[in-house]
Amino acid sequence: MGISTAFRNSSSGLSVTARWAELTAANIANANREGYVRRSLVTESGPGGGVLATGLTREVNSSLDRLFRSELAGVARQEIIASQLDTYSFRLGKPGDTLTMAGQFSNLYSSFGLLSNSPADTSLQNNVLASALGLASSLNDASNTLDQTLQSVTAGIQNDVTTVNKHLNKIAQLNIQIAGSQQTTTQRADLQDERAKEIDALSILLDVNTSTDTRGNVSIATGQGTVLVDKSAAFEVSYDTSLGQLNVGDIEITPNKTGVRGFSGGQLAGWFDLKDDVLPQMKLQLDEFARVLVESFEAADSSLSVGQAGLFTDQGAAYNPAQQEGLAGRLTVNSAVDPNRGGDLWRIRDGVGATTEGAAGDSTQPLKFLAVFETAQNFDPQAGQGSSAELLDYLAGMVADQKLVQVDAQVKVEELGTKAQTVQSARLGVQGVNLDAELQQLTLIEQSYAANAQVTQSLTQMLDTLLAAV
Repeated sequence: MGISTAFRNSSSGLSVTARWAELTAANIANANREGYVRRSLVTESGPGGGVLATGLTREVNSSLDRLFRSELAGVARQEIIASQLDTYSFRLGKPGDTLTMAGQFSNLYSSFGLLSNSPADTSLQNNVLASALGLASSLNDASNTLDQTLQSVTAGIQNDVTTVNKHLNKIAQLNIQIAGSQQTTTQRADLQDERAKEIDALSILLDVNTSTDTRGNVSIATGQGTVLVDKSAAFEVSYDTSLGQLNVGDIEITPNKTGVRGFSGGQLAGWFDLKDDVLPQMKLQLDEFARVLVESFEAADSSLSVGQAGLFTDQGAAYNPAQQEGLAGRLTVNSAVDPNRGGDLWRIRDGVGATTEGAAGDSTQPLKFLAVFETAQNFDPQAGQGSSAELLDYLAGMVADQKLVQVDAQVKVEELGTKAQTVQSARLGVQGVNLDAELQQLTLIEQSYAANAQVTQSLTQMLDTLLAAV
């Protein structure tokens, strides 16, 4: 090897080592920057010998990216369900709490039991009224809370759709910038980092599939195949409030819907779980309980005429099968038994429809009211509590099932969150900056630089010796 070749090799070695040091320093400086992916130097042999630094590469693992984003979407779906039901679950209360719906119902049951033994006792009549008012109020509160949650769900869907479109447009813009940038440059790597962050954020809203072409463009599709981004084009997602569905143009992508190329993960999937399944089922269960409460007390009251409202009413009216939806929110206690609204307490003993006060010691009607609690009632099987049950059993089952929805979602959040953290740790192990490893790189860089510098110094001394000998 000639002196010129040796000079070329050591000179190129010094140049590459300097670039290597610069890149390592950048990795260390950006170690804590969110979304930063570790860079490695790309080198190749020079045409006349030596080595050349031709650029850099991002240390990415597509499989870990895909798995992490899938786990993110799963966690986000369950988090929405758990968080949105938190307030409602709190209102349902704990077993034994007398202020909850179940507690108020138990109070009403025991109040009628005491009244049937002492029908003339006005304090016991008043206890029945107070318990009935408390039960009606707790059903109203539960129904209203579900209505408020549904409003929050609608707003959540609309907000998330807006955010989805922002991410899609940003990804399309980054595709243009990346495709127009030079390969293996810092500028391109920074743009790719930014785009990866956008895709991570998008995955929290809905699960997506990605693919990359030879120019670096990323295409985005829903988990089930509807294209959202194609190179520089982003396709807008819209929410049709009248139909309750998501669309991309004229293609429906509503999550978890048969025959639709939509998706099954992310916050949007959680919102639709609540809107289409969870909240309607809970509303049906409440309304069904209110229906049986109204009808059973109407049927047990011997003083009523056909079409006359009983102890529990639909805003003062008798039960109307055509207006069952929302009944729990409209449930009231008949004003005829409430002295504060012009009624008389004795009607709790004699019947809501009684026009004159009966014998003070007559327990006939209170015993009939008491039998309502101790007789199996017919329920709509669609409510999920069977077709026949005593009121207390139905209520206990309903409360348990509804609380379980929130608890189950929270458990899944923790389980999926643990998986996501595990995958993210593996992902960061590949893509993140390990300071210890980078510091070791600096040691190698120092040694490489010293070796090349020593070669250059030796060659210089050799030339000086040769020149001096001439």
